[in-house]
Amino acid sequence: MYQLYTPTDRELAASLVSRAEAAGYRGIVVTLDTWITGWRPRDLATSNFPQLRGHCLANYFSDPVFRARLGHDPADDPAGAVGLWARLFGNPLTWDDLPWLRSLTTLPLLVKGICHPDDARRAKDGGVDGIYCSTHGGRQADGGLPALDCLPGVVAAADGLPVLFDSGIRSGADIIKALALGATAVAVGRPYAYGLAIGGTDGVVHVLRTLLAEADLIMAVDGYPTLADLTPDALRHTCHHD
Repeated sequence: MYQLYTPTDRELAASLVSRAEAAGYRGIVVTLDTWITGWRPRDLATSNFPQLRGHCLANYFSDPVFRARLGHDPADDPAGAVGLWARLFGNPLTWDDLPWLRSLTTLPLLVKGICHPDDARRAKDGGVDGIYCSTHGGRQADGGLPALDCLPGVVAAADGLPVLFDSGIRSGADIIKALALGATAVAVGRPYAYGLAIGGTDGVVHVLRTLLAEADLIMAVDGYPTLADLTPDALRHTCHHD
């Protein structure tokens, strides 16, 4: 699936989506919760915002609409290209934008960052094909609810729509918990990046195989032969008393 950080330029957004379709993506995920980045002291301390240095922007710099807006090859004026990207990035979407987003593609459309049942119901009424429950890994707003606590209510409100889940997945046990709470599929963010940093492609493969192996073994040890057997009854709250 292609994850769209919707730019303010609608023609550019449509171009990104059409290019994703042509490239063979099988769904469009629209990120709702990160049109600006949150307060990240670690990133600030290391001046870590690679886009402002021209990195991580190849998808924009190769886009025909973006290049037309810029008026020249980004390589001829990298600073100008970065400046244009900065002006276009970050569209604070509202529910009024959902019909337009739906009109951009016939591919399945998912909305990412849904953590409240009311939002899940409204998204479903707006014609989305799936809900993505996520707090963006908890990297944006400190002190928010854990995404896992939000998941059961979102699943119930989705009423049969697929619900993807991420945020805080670090082990096979985390995957099992999310599936038991109703997630259709579970995504990982940081763990694969660790594998990539240490071992490149092989590192990513190793991380994913490790997560899958642990999840498989937990199911076997606890006596759940299929994913369908993972229901909320598989989980127990433990109370600690002094």
